[in-house]
Amino acid sequence: MSSALAEHNGNNGVSADDVNTEVSSAVSATTDRGGLCQLEVNVSSAKLKEVGGIFAKGNAYVELTIDSHQPPLKTEVGKKTWTPSWNEHFTVLVTLNSVLEFKVFNHNVLKSNVLLGQNSIKLADILRENNGKLKDCGLKLDLRTEKNGTRLPAGDLYVKLNGIDLTTSELNNGIQSNSTTPANGSDNRSGTDSPASPIVAQSPNSNPTQQATARPTTPVPPTSNRPPPPPPNQNNTAGITGSIPNQSSTATNEGGNSDSQVALPDGWEERTDPYGRHYYVDHNTRTTTWERPEPLPSGWERRHDQYNRPYYVDHNTRTTTWHRPTSESIRTFQQWQERRQQNQDVRRQNYQQRYLIPSSGIQVVGRDLPPGWERRIDHNGRVYFVDHNTKTTQWEDPRTLAPLPPSWEKKVTDQGIVYFIDHSTKTTTYTDPRTGAPSFSSYQGNFDWRLAGFRQMCQDSALPGHTKIAISRNTIFEDSYNAIISLKPYDLRKRLYIMFKGEDGLDYGGLAREWFFQLSHEMLNPMYCLFEYANQNNYSLQINAASSVNPDHLKYFKFVGRVIAMALYHGKFIDNGFTLPFYKRLLNRGVSINDLEQVDPEFYNSLNWIKDNNIDECDMEMFFTADMEIFGEIKTYELKTGGSDIKVTDENKEEYINLMSHWRFTRGVEDQTKAFMEGFYEVVPLRWLEFFNEKELEMMLCGMQEIDVDDWQQNTVYKHYTKNSKQVMWFWQFVRDRKNEQRIRLLQFITGTCRVPIGGFSHLMGSNGPQKFCIEKVGKESWLPRSHTCFNRLDLPPYKSYDQLVEKLNFAIEETEGFGNE
Repeated sequence: MSSALAEHNGNNGVSADDVNTEVSSAVSATTDRGGLCQLEVNVSSAKLKEVGGIFAKGNAYVELTIDSHQPPLKTEVGKKTWTPSWNEHFTVLVTLNSVLEFKVFNHNVLKSNVLLGQNSIKLADILRENNGKLKDCGLKLDLRTEKNGTRLPAGDLYVKLNGIDLTTSELNNGIQSNSTTPANGSDNRSGTDSPASPIVAQSPNSNPTQQATARPTTPVPPTSNRPPPPPPNQNNTAGITGSIPNQSSTATNEGGNSDSQVALPDGWEERTDPYGRHYYVDHNTRTTTWERPEPLPSGWERRHDQYNRPYYVDHNTRTTTWHRPTSESIRTFQQWQERRQQNQDVRRQNYQQRYLIPSSGIQVVGRDLPPGWERRIDHNGRVYFVDHNTKTTQWEDPRTLAPLPPSWEKKVTDQGIVYFIDHSTKTTTYTDPRTGAPSFSSYQGNFDWRLAGFRQMCQDSALPGHTKIAISRNTIFEDSYNAIISLKPYDLRKRLYIMFKGEDGLDYGGLAREWFFQLSHEMLNPMYCLFEYANQNNYSLQINAASSVNPDHLKYFKFVGRVIAMALYHGKFIDNGFTLPFYKRLLNRGVSINDLEQVDPEFYNSLNWIKDNNIDECDMEMFFTADMEIFGEIKTYELKTGGSDIKVTDENKEEYINLMSHWRFTRGVEDQTKAFMEGFYEVVPLRWLEFFNEKELEMMLCGMQEIDVDDWQQNTVYKHYTKNSKQVMWFWQFVRDRKNEQRIRLLQFITGTCRVPIGGFSHLMGSNGPQKFCIEKVGKESWLPRSHTCFNRLDLPPYKSYDQLVEKLNFAIEETEGFGNE
């Protein structure tokens, strides 16, 4: 399968930063799972034997595998050297009998990576040599490679081990007990083998403390109807003072429990009180309960923080929680995720294509055109003017403009955009010196012209070089924030070079599209409390007035403003859009009562009622004030100075409605909006957007949503296929048979984004500019389809049947993520 996927299957391992960002140094080295320990591995450097000739340069990286079958952990690539220095830390879960395998590869862009050398170590041997204590334990590993059946030296690899501190008895007992279990350190807590994973979850210092404010307590058995069971003591609970017992040593079945019952979790024991009632002892927390505990679900683990508080690690999602998970809670969470995904799909479908009504231009009556000018009408009924003197055309009527000032000259770019030359200062500008407005702002009837002018301004302001941003998929929000907020605004206008850690994709534009899509999905997530949905039926976003719960929220709003402007500047799309009134405020345009209708229908209807009725007759006792509740506290704001003493009457109600409409959009979000706009305008100045309205700005950021299959098919090219090839006909049948949401996912698989650009599929952009969607015949029928998002190309093997094509395409779309080599 791995050979069949290109840009969407490049990551088969976990990068160092994926792991290290989710590890707390406060977590103890030995965990509660039977025999599992936390080990820190530092891959320092290497001295490699040169291969490929004297002028060849190495691009080496290391793969670390625990017990052979786990996904490898990969370092960054040490470029152009045979003595790379990585100094990367990995924190993994191991048993005392684990085997650590190190492989050094030479990274190649155009072909498969080459294994330079490998070596493996047995943790038990290292522990015996160091008396069970691993603290800055430096190792020099002799790398070997096999050639023609002979093992040859390939260099040296330097690593350090940290984090295990055992006594001699613990070491001997641990190695002896683990020798009877599989080397992967599996346990039978849930009735099946669940091997230890080298993926480490987040520290409770980051996630759980944000989710709960108090330590959860183990339920205490009720005392009103029956006496509680006796507390555990040292005589009958060996696990209290010694190491926490595992199930095999402490879990009993007193009282004749049936064999069909699920085994107790580690550290639990079932007992019977003097009245013959069953209760359960938790040796981990020294508590008792009447309820039989369920074993932890597959992939979960119990740990303790530095304050000895128990928390739970979900290795499946690499998250932590204070609450003990149950099958029911996990099922509820999964159902919530499914509903959230469905809501997201509905929100995506709310986007509609919007076009401006073509303007017929302004006709001046009673004056003749200047000599050499002619008035014409294009095929859309729009009026334009021809200057036969310069052999140019323009939308504006030459009779409405004054002559250019002395030393000024008007010219047109290759894209048809008017600009002006000031020969006295030897400068050029798009601003008309007669009006002070951009030259293409008069093209009100042609959105494409104004968009082309905006793109030209972005291109003219771009700086040479590129901005490199390296991020991890699992921490894309945090990594992107740290990278973007530390850069100067002018660096954000350079060409972007995005790297996903642990993946080998080359960014010709596809990775940048993927980054904008994934990052916007994360940073605009209402669960971060920065933004909220407009209402329960409108999934467009607006600023959350309660965002101040995060003391650094203004910094994050500035970051979000920068990212949104970068998407606009670089011609990329974001996952979700904002409300139209938000775009109006971004364009520095006023909002009115009509803008409230889609955001807050109830508020809108209330103001409309005031507008349509006589307030004096109703005697409503309203004043120029408004109330707002945040965190349970109600505050009163004056809409104008002294508003608490000014009563609303039928005479001044128009002013009240206008002030109240403005307050509704600004209540509690003035500072957040200011920070957002500060970050936005650092990248895209407001004057560049003066000739767009809020609907066009939304289209520029979000693109069109509905997939027009006919437009897609008409703007597709083929290599080694023709439009009449049976595989091509099957492909379009497959597309037409899918729902719109599935078509979007197919489009995202091929192009890196689910958004279609403004203008349809004919405006798809590739790494070298406009690039239509391409279907190329590649591979064998057993291969999976491959995507090249930077070139909008799908490699479609010559399948023998329609059913086979459907199976392969569905698998490629649903089961792949990441980027591989081009």
